Amino acid sequence: MPLYQYEGWDMASRSVKGKRSAVSEQALYEILKDEGIFLTRCMRLDGKSRPQKMLKPMELSEFSRQIAVMTGSGITLSGTMGILRTGTEEKRLRTIYGYLQKRMKQGCPMSNAMEEMGIFPEMMVNMFRAGEASGKIEQTAAKLAEHYQKEHRMKTRIEAAVQYPKILCLVAVASVLMIFLVVMPTVEPLFKGMELPLITKILMKFSDFIKEKWYFAVFLSCLPAAIWQTLLSSEKFRCLWDKEKLYLPVIGKQLKIIYTARFSRSQSSLYASGLPMILCLEIASKTLGNRYLARQFSEVVKQVQSGEMLSRAIQDVDGLDKKLASAIFVGEETGKLDKMLESIADGYEYESDMALSKLIGLIEPAMILVMGVMIGIILLGVMIPMWNMYGYIG
Repeated sequence: MPLYQYEGWDMASRSVKGKRSAVSEQALYEILKDEGIFLTRCMRLDGKSRPQKMLKPMELSEFSRQIAVMTGSGITLSGTMGILRTGTEEKRLRTIYGYLQKRMKQGCPMSNAMEEMGIFPEMMVNMFRAGEASGKIEQTAAKLAEHYQKEHRMKTRIEAAVQYPKILCLVAVASVLMIFLVVMPTVEPLFKGMELPLITKILMKFSDFIKEKWYFAVFLSCLPAAIWQTLLSSEKFRCLWDKEKLYLPVIGKQLKIIYTARFSRSQSSLYASGLPMILCLEIASKTLGNRYLARQFSEVVKQVQSGEMLSRAIQDVDGLDKKLASAIFVGEETGKLDKMLESIADGYEYESDMALSKLIGLIEPAMILVMGVMIGIILLGVMIPMWNMYGYIG
């Protein structure tokens, strides 16, 4: 846990200085406030200013599931944190559970303690806050466990879809380097005095360039990735790219289904927990992973605030599947929007799985084709002079 040096004022207006361990600056502020000290300044002594790493979906799912099981058995939330703390061997998790237990013993609601730590998603914090207000912590925790388990499954499938192209790229790079650094220098002396085709001349020049100025070649190889990351850090470019992704041939349609599934699942979980519709929309829009889509929800929120039906407001969102608005309309008309949202989420879960399978099916042959063409051109540049040489010998 980070160590902070702090300055503040106590209830008697006396200056107070000291050192204290806390999960974050906000947590330090809350701890000192409970002790009657008003924090004015603090500095992290280890020099690190990066925020703590957010918990992974599977960790959030397991955390929620344990809360659902234990509170359902009659154990208090504070007692649950104590059991979780003694039952885990991971130091980071023990620190988290210990902090939550300590804050709850001081009278702080669990949702507030989670918010102070800054490592729990906004969605989880607000759903637990609603669960505390309604007395339905067990049901809320069970719903969150299911939600984050599904999110983990989707994230795993997306990572699997990306993993295969990465492996193919590495194989392609290794193959190209072997040809340029091993094969080309070996056969180059054989071609002396021969009239070489243009493709072979280019390959030989490139081989010499890599051997003599390999550091520059590495720089040029890394440059596109660095430029791309720099562009993505720009809010305007990132929003533009997120929009263009939705209109890519074939892939764009699959992405729309995945984003719709993600929104439906988040909105279903949030609305069923009893949170106001406006807050549900604001939080759900942040879980989409697409800034172009998220920006459009500010207009959706305005329309709903002015009395417009959600089904009407959401049908103008560019990037979500058009069937979503119709399904929500049915839920609003029947007065069972929470049930309809859950049904929509389940339906789009299946469709998003199919969409991911199609994306993987498209990426694999495309990468193999690109790699085959690239290596084929290089091999052709080596083999044509050799064929010509054998012709001269014959």
